[in-house]
Amino acid sequence: MAEITNAEEAHAELDQAREEFRELVLGLSGEEWNHISDNAAWTNGQLCWHVAFTASGGTLRVTRLRQNKDVKPPAPLMAVLNVLSLWLVRIRSRGATPDSVLEFFDERLAATRGAIETVAEDEWGNGGEFLGEQMTVGSSFGFLRGHISEHAAQMRRS
Repeated sequence: MAEITNAEEAHAELDQAREEFRELVLGLSGEEWNHISDNAAWTNGQLCWHVAFTASGGTLRVTRLRQNKDVKPPAPLMAVLNVLSLWLVRIRSRGATPDSVLEFFDERLAATRGAIETVAEDEWGNGGEFLGEQMTVGSSFGFLRGHISEHAAQMRRS
């Protein structure tokens, strides 16, 4: 993907991510929603809820990257955060439906869209390491599509 260098490109990237996520969620049958995924931790529906939850992650990434600051928690803390994430998704996604997950995604995505407006013209190339990945403010808006693709590949179908 080309580097994102302005608000218009960032919004277009998020529009594409939203469309891809909608296709993924609406493409699952009722039976497939409850299948165990290839991600050992979650069902397909839980994976979708997880992606929706992370749709607002752009706010933290942009805040740190605009300042050329890394987010590199130590390995022991990451291990704890991963376990907490696993249980957070399992608990908070109870009763989730495709419609509720799409609504949740849109709510969370609105926060990331708001972060776009905070980026000054000269900050799009600022960056650092974010959870083990080098990125810039601009490229951070491409994270969501990559995250959707990563988990779409883990979905089990009938």
